Amino acid sequence: MVSRTIDNTDLQVSPLGMGTGSLHHLRSDAQCQRLLHGALDAGLTHFDTAPVYGYGLCETRLGRFLRGHRDQVTVTSKIGMYSPGWTPCGHLGVLARKAAGKVLPAASRPRVDWSLQRAKASVQQSLARLQTDYLDCLMLHEPHPAAVPADAFLPWLESLREAGVIRAWGVAGQATPYANFITGNSPLAQVIQTHDGINGGDGDIQLSAGRRLQFTYGYLRDAGPDFDMVELLRAALTRNGTGCVLVSTRRQDRIAQFAQAMHDGVA
Repeated sequence: MVSRTIDNTDLQVSPLGMGTGSLHHLRSDAQCQRLLHGALDAGLTHFDTAPVYGYGLCETRLGRFLRGHRDQVTVTSKIGMYSPGWTPCGHLGVLARKAAGKVLPAASRPRVDWSLQRAKASVQQSLARLQTDYLDCLMLHEPHPAAVPADAFLPWLESLREAGVIRAWGVAGQATPYANFITGNSPLAQVIQTHDGINGGDGDIQLSAGRRLQFTYGYLRDAGPDFDMVELLRAALTRNGTGCVLVSTRRQDRIAQFAQAMHDGVA
């Protein structure tokens, strides 16, 4: 099975990774588990999630999959952006919260909180939902440098790594708001997960700073209506030839296309 080592870390990941931000749209957990198992069988061994995805349901569903597979995969979750309250029960609960948000926006709007206390609680909650005792990477989710207390976060992140709770940390999201983390070589940006495009994008900020691309995403989302999935992903794997390209789908038939692109794109 082909793998790449993420720059600045010892993380070995598949060239394509599975984003889980849409798992809550699947009506049943059985559908979700078939999709996740299909991705693993196809060679996608990295899974990306966050507590805000599906108000926590995506982490919960991924956690069910991780039982019995934890030593075969790498997992990223995040801090800084959270569900607005309790985690809904299942697909229908997510729909109900979204519907409530149309009347009262605060009911569904993510909550941003860069307090260290909230971050500590979030890591423990994510570990519980994911049914694991460690994360391979912990990302600051769409951080704004002025809001993140780096002097408090860095010692805490280092202590988590020393305790084996995380293996690496970094920043995730559109790169422009935290560009000075990258250009200034901030220790918070050990790993960078950013939106990118096959013809250039936020990844250029990283490249111009002398950094190799690590985790990138957005290639499929930004494609037009009539794109060739395999060709597009081959191009993405060429663009990011050193890290992991994150993809996401709710369709089982696309998994085979992911596998084909990964086979061709790294051959």
